Amino acid sequence: MKKLFLAALAVLMCAGLVACEKQSAARAERSKPRVSVTTQVVQIRRAPAPNADITPEGRLRIDDIEVPLPEDQRMLLQQLFGQLQMLRQETLASAPADPDNRGVKLQSNAQVDALRDQALSRISTLKPYQESFGNISGERR
Repeated sequence: MKKLFLAALAVLMCAGLVACEKQSAARAERSKPRVSVTTQVVQIRRAPAPNADITPEGRLRIDDIEVPLPEDQRMLLQQLFGQLQMLRQETLASAPADPDNRGVKLQSNAQVDALRDQALSRISTLKPYQESFGNISGERR
């Protein structure tokens, strides 16, 4: 009886370790620098920095606080938002359906790269997020 109890305990501990490992992997994936493109916002993440958002109007919010920008920089972000939206739509149109509604990896193009480079060089508050643009995902919402 004691051996059966120990064997059952060992199985439960192994199952707990596997579950913990899966959670750690998911947490590590969420903390990777990335850009998420949804219909309403482009969200830029890079831990431990706060999240940065670009709105359709070209407004930049960092940690939900709007960063005042001159009109030319706001227009640049508006163009970047639009190009990322088009890239998202094109990719989602050809992506297979996903019952879990997970996002899809977006492959940047010349227009997005040019606008990204301009934004990173002209808007100093975006510079810490440069690494995030190497991992762009299009969300299905």
